[in-house]
Formats: sequence, structure tokens, C-alpha cells
Amino acid sequence: MRVAAFAIAVGLAAFAEAFPAGAAPCEWAGREVLHEHGQVQQGGLAGEFRRRIEPLTGRFAETTDFGIVASGRGYDGRFAWLQDVSGASHELNSDFAVRLARSEAWLAGHLSCPAPEGRTGAAAVGQKVESGRTFAVWRVTPPRGASIELWFDEATARLDRAILQYPENRLIRHFADWRDVGDGQLMPFLERDEDPEDQEEKVVRLDAATPRNTGGSFRAPPRPRDARLLGGRRLTVAPYEDDHRTRIFLPVFLNGKGPYPFELDNGGHFILSAETARDVGLAPQGAFASTGAGNDVSRAGYVRIRSLRVGGAELSDQPAKVLPLSASANDRGPRLPRAGILGLEFFERFVVAIDHRHKTVTLRLAGAVHPVKGQAAPIVFDEDAALVRGGYEGAVGNVMLDIGNAGATIIEDYWARTHGLASALAKGLVLGDGRISRGRIAVGPFSLEGETAAYYGPADRGSEYTRSVAAVLGEPLLSRFNATYDYARKTVWLEYLPDVSVLPFNRAGLQLSKASDGTFKVVAVSSGSPAAEAGLAKGDIVLSIAGLPARSLSRADAMDILQGPVGTSVPITLGPVPPRTVTFRLRDLLP
Repeated sequence: MRVAAFAIAVGLAAFAEAFPAGAAPCEWAGREVLHEHGQVQQGGLAGEFRRRIEPLTGRFAETTDFGIVASGRGYDGRFAWLQDVSGASHELNSDFAVRLARSEAWLAGHLSCPAPEGRTGAAAVGQKVESGRTFAVWRVTPPRGASIELWFDEATARLDRAILQYPENRLIRHFADWRDVGDGQLMPFLERDEDPEDQEEKVVRLDAATPRNTGGSFRAPPRPRDARLLGGRRLTVAPYEDDHRTRIFLPVFLNGKGPYPFELDNGGHFILSAETARDVGLAPQGAFASTGAGNDVSRAGYVRIRSLRVGGAELSDQPAKVLPLSASANDRGPRLPRAGILGLEFFERFVVAIDHRHKTVTLRLAGAVHPVKGQAAPIVFDEDAALVRGGYEGAVGNVMLDIGNAGATIIEDYWARTHGLASALAKGLVLGDGRISRGRIAVGPFSLEGETAAYYGPADRGSEYTRSVAAVLGEPLLSRFNATYDYARKTVWLEYLPDVSVLPFNRAGLQLSKASDGTFKVVAVSSGSPAAEAGLAKGDIVLSIAGLPARSLSRADAMDILQGPVGTSVPITLGPVPPRTVTFRLRDLLP
């Protein structure tokens, strides 16, 4: 899940390099702070926008308040930060984030400058014509920053738009309605952020932009006091269901009602299914873009939850996205369906210790002292998910720790191409949209041989579009560790479990999805696999697996059967009428 904009972040020394004295008369020479106020529209809602920005240094702080939810972002001269809709904040401190932030800071001080002809780091791209207008297009790379594409309207010589590459999307920021804010400095009073990958748009119309000599604090807001442990306890321990080492489900009470099974997913946000929101009696407001794995773009409204409780831990007055989570993804067979997701907001407020041996999650308040087991891996962020150093087959990059990924480790296309790995990955076993291989995966100080890796090739949007992440590690791999996530200390401690082996890959070559009537539908069959040799084909309806009715199985239950020991005979009954049964023997499909 991603943010609509990135913080302007750069150290003062780096900014001095990007702004040589007297470089252009349009640049800001003093330490004035612009106090901006206006209106914002996004996701079908209208709200209030406020920003304080020091153009010379790029320090800034802004808030967007839609009533039902509010968020903020900024840079305090040392760290960039992002405040999510829950009120908690975290630094954007990955290498990718720092480079991008330097460029956004450079842009903040050069908005009213003409085309950068003759400037260091600038190259002319050429002319482009759009809707009868002609633009001079330049590519600028500020010192130690990321590339920016700038479009200047040849009729007015004004900057019309800036295009920046974010981790999982492009930002196209359009500028208009230029006004003098004092001393001949022009600033745009209309900004329109276009996000083509997420199909989202945000429009800010300023009512005022006033230079002042002071700007107040640019620091991130303090951690909200909305989390507690009941009864004065220091910790609480909650049992979880693990879905055959693919997902973690915690019992959650909402406004005193429950328990509801919520998936723990530090790669996501606090989300309710539409059914859960109705059950709690809440109606969502707004329709904001939301993406994740795959190419789909969903629309999410927001509700506010008075009380969210897990064991003896409680969060109060929390905003939650309401998403149309698919019935197939929510299905848990005879158990209650997934009701929602606990994501970033949960990890920002608690130290979360996951014990895979005992299937428990221990929670302490953020900042609390806690036992340390295993080896430490520093956490960085370029958006909302925790990243650590890792890689694949000896190539190094940032890998995402994503408890909510129920499948194999995903090797991302852009990174794989950059490191010369894509062609080998593309030769993997074909199953559905993926190419499956085995390889060496590094996470923090650990290197794991023979892990299953999935490669999906280029993507138009979503997490697989990423330009900053090497791989997404999921719960099947992470279940080989006990882990303590401490976002306040920017660290995860990983305790390797030597007796927990690699989770076997699908030994049938059969990919299934759960249908609304409780049966399974065959989504894909791998060529030459046991399922293919038994005559199964895409579109077949599965009524039972290994003698167990499909209605009594979740997809994870079915995959657990298909990952069984080599040589296991698995009968599958197909339908609807007349039903027929085929049988195949499981075997390893990966070398």
C-alpha cells in the first residue's frame, strides 16, 4: 500500500551544493518561510490544506485534513517523515528516499526558475506537444539526487509540470495560477498531483501564501497517545492461527464486538472488509485509490473505530480503510472469513514479537524495553513497509519484510533487470503469471539456500512496479524465524529456527481459487506436472481434494495437501455433473 506524495528531504550541506550562491535570480536567498493555506480535493472528499515551507533549505511541514481522516508529511532538516491517517509518523530514510527527497527539495526552491539551459546536471529532452500547447522538456538531476523531468510552457516560459519517479508510481505535479508572493517571487497557487499508475488525483488550491521570518517546528508530530495495555500490564500475549505457515490471524474486537479474525500484515494498513464495516454498523466516506500486489486499483473509503482490542492491548479512535476484499482472499474454509488487516499503524504503536514455535504474538507499547533474541537488522522505509538489507543469488538490495505475502518470495523485475538476473528467473517453472525458481535469499545477516522465488516480469502498477525494492519476503520464509519488530528503534531482531525447513512448493502444478459456491476453480496448470498428466485444465471445477469436500477447505488447506510428501497419491473429484475423479502422485517440480 502507498502514499500519494513524498517528503522533501535534504541536509543543509547537500542543499548548499544544490544551490550555489547567486546561481539564478529566481532562487530564494533568505530563510523566509512561506505559510500556505488552501483547499484540497482527493478521493471524492474536500478538505483543508496547510503547509509551511522554507524554500532555501527544503524544510517543510504540511497537513491535509478531510475531517474523517487527516495526514501530514515533512522534513525537519535532518529526516523526512510521513504521518499516516492514524496520526503516527515514521522516517523515509532508504537510499532511494533520500535521493528522491534531495530532488524534491531542489524543486521547491526552483519552481519559478526558467528552463535550466546551461545548468549543471540539466539536459534538454526536446519539444512535446499536448492539447495544442508546446512544451520544452528538460531532465534535471540535482547533486546526489534523483532525475526530474520538467515541462516548460513555451508560450509563458513557466514551469507547467514536474515528473518524478516514486518507489511504486510516478508523480506528475502540475503547476498553474502563478502569483507574486513578495520580492518578485512567483509561486503556483494551483497544484494538481496526477498518479497515473494508481489512477489517483489530488488538487490543492491555495487561498494565501505569505512569507514570514519564522516558521515554527518542522519536526514530525509526537507519537499519539491512543494505545494502551489494559490493567497496567507491561505486555500482552495473543494466540494466532497460521494457515499452514502462510498467514497470521489474530482475534480482534472492534467497538466491543468480536472476535474477528484479522490478518497481521506489516506491508499493509488498517483495513476492514466491507462486510465487517457493515457488521460493526459503519458507513465509509470517500473513495481513495488503493493498490497492492497485482495490477488492480481498488477504491477505499474510511471509517473510525472507537476501540480496537487484541488481547490486553487497545487502540482508540482509529481510522480504517474499508476495501472490497475478495471473498476468495477472505475465505478460510469452515472458519470465520478474514475480517480485515492490521498493518503499519499497529506496528507503529507496539513492539510486535512473533513466536512461530508457540504461535503467539507478544505486544508491548512502542519504546518499551523488551528482551532481545536473535540478530538485529536495521529497518528503513521508502514508503510504508519495513525494508532491510538482503538480496538474491549474491546481488544486494533492500528487501521488504511482508508478513501479508502468503506466497513465495517475489523477486522484483526492475531490480532483477538491473542486476542481470531477469533472464535466468524468466526460465523458471511456469505456473499462472509467475515463473518459479529456487535460489539463495539473503535477509539481514542470514543467507537461506534453496528458497522458493517467484518472478512476474514487468508490471504496470502495484507493488511489482517498484523501482526501489529487490524482493518481497513473505510469511512462508519469515516463518523460519522468530521476529521482534521494533519500529521505534528502527530494528527487527531475527532468531533463526534451524528445525523449520523450507516450505515445499506446490508438488501438483495446480493453481486454485475459491469460488463463491465453496468449490475450487482451476486457475492454472503447469505443463508436464502431475495435474497436467492427470488431464486437469484451466477452468475445471474441483468438488473435493483427497476425499475432503471443497467446501470444508480453505485455499491454504488445499495448497497444504498439494505440498504434501513426494509420492503421495491425491484423488481430485471434478464436476459439476457428472462428477469424475482423477488421481495423481505428488513430485518435486523445482530442481
